[in-house]
Amino acid sequence: MNVKETRGEVLDQLNKLLTSAHDAEKGYQEAAENVKDAELKSLFLAQSRERAEFGQELDREIRALGGDPEGGTSLASDLHRAWINIKSAVSGSTDKAVAEECQRGDAEALDEYRDVLEQTDIAASTRELLLRQKSKVESAHATMGRLALVV
Repeated sequence: MNVKETRGEVLDQLNKLLTSAHDAEKGYQEAAENVKDAELKSLFLAQSRERAEFGQELDREIRALGGDPEGGTSLASDLHRAWINIKSAVSGSTDKAVAEECQRGDAEALDEYRDVLEQTDIAASTRELLLRQKSKVESAHATMGRLALVV
């Protein structure tokens, strides 16, 4: 295992998660705009708010470690959201398709959390924060999977 230990490497990994949180916040917002069902819309908006909270927590953690938080979303996620818009326009935006895309996004986020937790030597308090956030993403991922089966 190639463990990232320098302060710069740790901050880079936390900034990667911060970008992912921004991506998920925007992605869930986009999902809420593309579903018809009011309950799904509410669920997606709640997930968007939770990811915004993750971003705020990561921002504070990065600052506490003496780093500068990076803002914005990744190019890949911007392209993904554009793809959701195109898919929505072409396919009539089924709620099932939107839930599947959210599940896929959460799967990518989980991979990022696992990578950071396994490959980065971080303080116990930072690890605790990331484990808590990862647990919430796992829950959302499972929820999106169940939704994709029933909507």
